[in-house]
Amino acid sequence: MSDLRDHPIFICGHPKSGTSLLRALLDSHPQVVTYPEETVFFRRFLPTAKGRSATEKIELADLLLTQIFEWDAENPPAHQTGYPDRTYTQFPASQVRAKMRDLLNERFAHDGDLLGAAILAFGEVSGQRDVKTCYWLEKTPYNEYFAPQIFDWWSQARCIHVIRDPRDNFISYRRKHPDWDAEIFATNWWKSTRAGMKNQVRYGAERYMLLSYEDFTQKPEEMLAKICAFLGIDDHETLRIPTRAGIAWQGNSMFSDKFSGISASAVGRWKNALQADQLAVIEWRNRALMTTLNYQLSAENLKISPSIRWRMLKRKLYAILKEK
Repeated sequence: MSDLRDHPIFICGHPKSGTSLLRALLDSHPQVVTYPEETVFFRRFLPTAKGRSATEKIELADLLLTQIFEWDAENPPAHQTGYPDRTYTQFPASQVRAKMRDLLNERFAHDGDLLGAAILAFGEVSGQRDVKTCYWLEKTPYNEYFAPQIFDWWSQARCIHVIRDPRDNFISYRRKHPDWDAEIFATNWWKSTRAGMKNQVRYGAERYMLLSYEDFTQKPEEMLAKICAFLGIDDHETLRIPTRAGIAWQGNSMFSDKFSGISASAVGRWKNALQADQLAVIEWRNRALMTTLNYQLSAENLKISPSIRWRMLKRKLYAILKEK
């Protein structure tokens, strides 16, 4: 096998689409080292690291990539704001950082090695990494926008992009971000989903997998088998036991649902939760993609105001021009 550092898995997709569920199910798999938190590596770390020296980039990794190992539910540091209940002090930050530096001393070929070193260092300290390890895994929404960088840096990378019905995705996401209206969400979902579909065409289904949240929750055994085949890993009992850093994970549903197994209970929730104008905007904006993905539309004649239609057309045009 080639260098483990060249074998990442990136979970991609729009926020609240089921990406955390997938991460949790892969978390304790004996062939995968899974990072317990999102790193926002491409959108936050890389822009901040640009133009800095190697030493400064490693120090920045301490600040932005391995700072989670300072989190302590009993005595939370300032940067733990928003996640008061999480504790990672069982993996001493000093040990993770020392091991990360050891790995970077062995190889620091590109900035992506900072991410790989941080995750594999965690794997060493946590005991996740051993001779069976085939991959390291990172999950941050919108990783899909950075597929060109991913496949340029890591020759053996694999991406799994979770796609969820935008109507259910919206009601879940808006509970966390009430300032997002249906117009903004509809455009964002379109951009994320379109990026994933284009990535699969460009890089091939053997490297970039599209995973339907609905299929995953309604046919879990079939989809777990497909994930194992895609990654070339063994089917293991841990795939049915969600964890975070090896500890039982209760989910992060915006509806206070406690995780008790892969469940399709959230599929179709939009039917009783979406307002008529929200439904019209989401379906009008994403009609083509939803049809392609076999999401049944609720109505043929969607009525939205001319002003909303014009704003959304401008957003669509801007998004298309930005891709070019």
